[in-house]
Amino acid sequence: MPLICRNCGLGLQGGDDAAVFVCLNCGTAHEVLEKGLVAFSPLTAAITTELAVAGVTHYLAVWRMAVTVTAAADSAWERIRKATAPGPAYLYVPAFSLMRAVMQRLGVSLTEVQPALELDRGLLGSGDRRPTLTEVGAGGGAGGAGRAGGGAGDNRSGGDGALGAAVAPGPDFGTYSPVVVGRQDARTLGHFVYLAVESHEAREVRSVDYRLETLGEELLFIPAVWDPRYIHESNWRLLLREFDGLVA
Repeated sequence: MPLICRNCGLGLQGGDDAAVFVCLNCGTAHEVLEKGLVAFSPLTAAITTELAVAGVTHYLAVWRMAVTVTAAADSAWERIRKATAPGPAYLYVPAFSLMRAVMQRLGVSLTEVQPALELDRGLLGSGDRRPTLTEVGAGGGAGGAGRAGGGAGDNRSGGDGALGAAVAPGPDFGTYSPVVVGRQDARTLGHFVYLAVESHEAREVRSVDYRLETLGEELLFIPAVWDPRYIHESNWRLLLREFDGLVA
């Protein structure tokens, strides 16, 4: 049965596995709770890369979580927190895929980098704030990004264990990704991302003694292009200035 946006009356986007449905007409998101569909406004990040963009731009759903963490003084999180002070440090949980590699690689990258995002309310609000970019033919360096290929951005070249669906060769979700990780699941997966952050730079196996409490979460859509050359970023190039150093 199709779900209808309570704001504008048009159909909501989202497949059978969706945890949050979106309305591309009015830019709202709709979460299924016990009392029914609850609408809220997600945030869309502007493209801030200073480099040319080749390929079709997609927007990937990510939960940005405000947390308090009690950990050792020499922990990776303490280093991140001090680097962002006096501003807050956020934990990022990818919401468009349940693949283990996506959760770990993109979640760790965003959490470690703590990008300075330029955010607009809703799904359609960031278009007027994009910088001028040199467009390199559609699909140029991205291997035809945006053509039908895989599901829910589950993208990698084999070998990685999955928390959900099977590996797919590329995105087939159009401009905005699906949201397959809900708010409550994001709080649980936040622990997975946190431990991945702590172990990312560890030179030896050791136990991690910590306590993590989630204070709140926001659903963001972050611009990216699909590019199989970015295997260490789960084949996504994030169109944010903080990730420009990864571009050859």
